[in-house]
Order: sequence, then C-alpha cells, then structure tokens
Amino acid sequence: MSISYVEVGPESHLNQGDSTRAIEAENARALRLIDDFQRRTGRPLRVLHIGNIANNAYNNARIQRKLGIQADVLCYNYYHIMGCPEWEDGALQEGSSALGQDHFRPDWWATSLKGWKRPRWFVQGPSVLCIEYLRAKNGGWRSTAYLKWLELELTALQDARSGGSKGSLAKYVPRHLRFLLWLSGPGRSWYDNRQPLSLYRIWLGTFVANGVLGRESNTDRFETNWLDRISAAAWLKIARRGPQADAEARSALSALREDVRGLCTGGIRERSSSLARSLTHSFLTLLERVMLKFIPVSETGCVARSMSDPVTRAKEIETLLDEIRSDPAELDGQSLSYREEYVTKHPRPFEDVLLYYDVIQGYAIDGLIPMMNGVKNFCCYEHGTLREIPFENNLTGLICRISFQRAPAVFVTNSDVLPSVERLGLKEDRVFYLPHAFDNHKLRAFRDAHPELSPPTGGPVIFFSPSRHHWKRGNSSWLKGNDVIIRAAAEVARMTRDFKLVFVEWGQEVADSKDLIEELGLSDLVEWIPTLSKRELWRHYCVSHAVVDQFIVPALGGVGFETMALGVRLISAIDEQQTALFFGREPPLLAAGNVAQCAARMREVIQDPLDTRGRGQAASQWMSTFHSAERIVALQCKAYSNLLEGQW
Repeated sequence: MSISYVEVGPESHLNQGDSTRAIEAENARALRLIDDFQRRTGRPLRVLHIGNIANNAYNNARIQRKLGIQADVLCYNYYHIMGCPEWEDGALQEGSSALGQDHFRPDWWATSLKGWKRPRWFVQGPSVLCIEYLRAKNGGWRSTAYLKWLELELTALQDARSGGSKGSLAKYVPRHLRFLLWLSGPGRSWYDNRQPLSLYRIWLGTFVANGVLGRESNTDRFETNWLDRISAAAWLKIARRGPQADAEARSALSALREDVRGLCTGGIRERSSSLARSLTHSFLTLLERVMLKFIPVSETGCVARSMSDPVTRAKEIETLLDEIRSDPAELDGQSLSYREEYVTKHPRPFEDVLLYYDVIQGYAIDGLIPMMNGVKNFCCYEHGTLREIPFENNLTGLICRISFQRAPAVFVTNSDVLPSVERLGLKEDRVFYLPHAFDNHKLRAFRDAHPELSPPTGGPVIFFSPSRHHWKRGNSSWLKGNDVIIRAAAEVARMTRDFKLVFVEWGQEVADSKDLIEELGLSDLVEWIPTLSKRELWRHYCVSHAVVDQFIVPALGGVGFETMALGVRLISAIDEQQTALFFGREPPLLAAGNVAQCAARMREVIQDPLDTRGRGQAASQWMSTFHSAERIVALQCKAYSNLLEGQW
C-alpha cells in the first residue's frame, strides 16, 4: 500500500530543510478547512470523539481546539487512570494517592490537582449520563448541563470509592457534591451533617403533579385549583417536545404523586428524612426522563444532513445485519446469541447527540455507533486496534471488522499494522496514516522551562525504562518485552558495570522481572521507583542518558514520542522501512529488536554518555517536523474535507 498523505514521498532526494518546508506547506493547505468552514457557516467545525483509551481522544480534541475546531470527547463506561484528563494534564505529585490505587478507579478527589479542573468538553461516565449531559450542553440548557455535570462527577467519585474505605483522604467530599450525595443514597453517607430538605422543592413537585394528574377530593374525584394548573402548564410547555411527552409525563408524575401521598399520610416529622429524599429524587428523575429527552438540539451539524431518510436507513441497517449474519468467522456461542441485539441496540441512544456535530470520530470499535445510526461523516481511529482484534472469532472482532471496512475514513496510527490494513481490504483512498495524538508544544514548553534537568556528567550511565512490566503472557499488543533490556544489561555487565537501570514498579509481571534480575546477578544495578505522573515521568526522561521503551511491537508509542520530543535518546523496537513509509522519514532513534541489538545500543550510549553525536537533538527536530500538533490536526482535516465535501 502506498502512503496516502505525504505528497513529497520518502524524500530521499530532499535535504532536511526542503522536507520541513514541504510538510509545513501541506499542513497549511489542509488546515485552511478550519478557517474556511468558520467563515462560510458562521460557526466552528464541530467534531465528536467517542472513546478514550490511553487519552488518545482527549489529546486529539485538545490540540484540535487549540487550532479552532470545536471538539468534544464522549468517554463512556471507562475510568482507567490513563483515560482521564487528570493523568495527562493534572498537576499530580509523585506518590499521589490516585496513582497508587486501583488504576481502573482513580480517586481524583483524594489527590491534589493544584486547582486544575477537568474541561467541560470532556464528558466521562455511564453512557446514559454522558448522553444527557451532551444533549443539555448542545441544546444550550446551561443550568441542566451543570446539574448533569455534577451528577457525572458524583458517579465517578462513588465508583472510585466503591471498593470500601481507603483512608481519611477518601472521606473528603467536595462541597458542591454534598447535596447530591445526600440525595442519592439512603441512610448514612460520607457527608453526615445533613440538613432537612427544603420544603419548597416538595411544594413545587406537589403542585406540578396535581396540575397534571389532579388532586384527590373528598368526593373521590380528581380536581385542580388555579395554582396547580398554572404550575403544570408552565412545566409541560417546557417539557413537551414530542407526541409521547404527555404520556411519559403522566406516567412519571403518577410515581411522584404516590410519594406526595405517602409523605402526607405518614407525617412530615416522622418520615421526612427518607421520604423527603425519595420525593426530591423522584421529582428530579421526572424532570430528567421527560425534559432531557425532549431538549431540542439548538443547531444541527453536517452529520444530520448526511444521514439517509428513515426508509433508506432502515434498508441500510437490514443490509448490514445480513452481512453480519453471513460473516464467515466462527463466533463463540455467546457472541452469536448477543451480536444482533448489541449491534442494533447499543448505538441507538447516541443518535440525538450525534446530530449536533459535523464529524464523528470513533476510537477502537466505537465507529459502530455512528455507523449504525446512519451517519456518513464518520472516521474509525486505530490505536493498536488492528493488530489482532479484527481477526478474533468473537463479537469484538466482528464489530471491529465491519466498522473499519465500512468507514468512509480510517486513521491508522501504528506503522506495524499496515499488513492488517491490507488483510482487511481497506481502500487506499480511505486510509490516512496519522501520528499518535500528541502535543509537541507542551513537551517543548516543559523542556524550555526546566533547563536544569540533564543527565549527570559523571557516575554510572542511567537507562530509564518506564514501560509496564508485562512480557510473558497475553496479547502481543500488551507485551513490552521487558526481559530484553534485563538480559541485554547482563550482556553489557560482563564488560562494565558502570551503568544503572531504573524501572517503574507497575504491571502484571513485576515479580517475574525481579526474579530474572536476581537470577542474572543484576540487583545492585537496578533501582525501582513508584508509578509516576506525566510530569514526573518527563523529569526522569530528561535526567537519563537514554530511555528504553519496548521490544515487541516494531512501532513508536507514547513513551517514544515524549522521549524524542524532549531531546533524549530512545532505545526501542522499530521497523525502519514501515516507519519511513508511514511518516515520510525514519525517526532517528536507537533501534533494537532483540537482546544483542539492545546490548549494542546500550554500549553506544555508555561510550558517548553526553550525546556528542546529537542523537537526542535530531530526534527532537524530527518530532517537530513529522509529529507536530499542526501535522496531526492537518492530516485529520484532510480526511474531514473529503467527508464534508458538498455539505457546507
């Protein structure tokens, strides 16, 4: 497959200056889409990113927003620490409590972020809550959006602490969440200084319920007074946005009236603590179920105009289901019984949210969501997804195959998956080779702000390996090959022991690594440090003579990009031919794919500890040219231009 975006080719005939100018000119042409769209439509280009493994969506949206795109992220049902903005940009300290806990349930409220706050364009939590928040946000309902934002935050806090007590810090609940916490849980809560619920809210709910359903009189008839009718009319005028609204309102209000009736029967004094909470919760639930469902999108985007009419769309979905049923893979029993239900029902609730945007970008297998909603302006984003997943005989593999094969645009971010691209039969004009989401300016600013951070000029040479320890069992996409650096160190130690290995103590197989280190007699050369925040990692990169990444996947990852952007030498596995094709020029790292090669690279660093050859500086320059934020957004804009052609 030939490269689809580098117009100047591998550039072996051009010097570095010509290469840089050619790429900058191409970037400028692609980025014109942003200003042209704004000028012609009177608003920014709107992109929704769905999914956020390893913060790829967050990083993409962040750099897109810097360049004028109104990008939002929908990260549903996923709280992993490396899928949270706090991990990327929060001012975390080394040893922070969030870093030392369950990485799938980070407790950001027990961690000092030094005033940093999560941006409101990044929505994370249960899919239903995420959808409700985006509906309110995009509909211009600011108060409702704020309340849903608080509910999302409270849900995340409760999830983080669902494993039980985690010490005194875990008991802290921010002031702005205490009322919702009181309302959401029966009995005692973390916030014990509860106050009686305002009777005004009970009074308001009562009048609205009576206005719609009527109040029971002495003659067993239901009647209303003028205040009931005015309250209900005002509320229903806001809530009614479709033919089903009235029926849904009556059903929800019936439950509300039962709470009112129970409160009156039992007496406020005797039952206020539990029933007041129940009543208020019922009232708020009523508002959410009816009002949120019918909040109008203030302004639809190009996605709405790209969708087929209902009849055509129904035929398209049935055709797709026929394709799914006839998929040649021998799926396991669970996937067979569940596939049509999941494929059709899971994407459906997202439909109304999608209409607001111009482009939908689905990460991993989340391209299924726009595809099954009839969206034509969508992209599938690969971040290791295509290595093995599309060829697995399960539901995930099936969804991955059909999503990427039918996507109008596919972003491939790993050079080693090019064989998978051909195996899936993806059309060349739909495939865009895209560097990983990355903001080189952030790294450059950190480097400029800390000139004091540099490797020691004397003493042992420091090799820092931050990679997760996982090298024996599991999917190759997860393996790091940590044993390669350990065995290579043993080879080097036969000639000199004037070096030190620094490992981060995290991963499934830390114990295996420690056993191997002891077996090879390297314990005195190894230092273990705890899990680090981003900026602590960067500090360790800068004071190391070289950073060692991984040896399984022959492609660059997050550790590699950050290392090179900071001007530090990198030892890692890479396929020189594939990366030259992918980026336009091979990155100047110290390539090593086995023990012998890694040992040779380590000796090279030991012989030139201060990098007199300038390998680190060359890597930083390569990142500025081939992996800059402008380059990444420009390549996405090129794909967006194709999707939006004729729509604006």
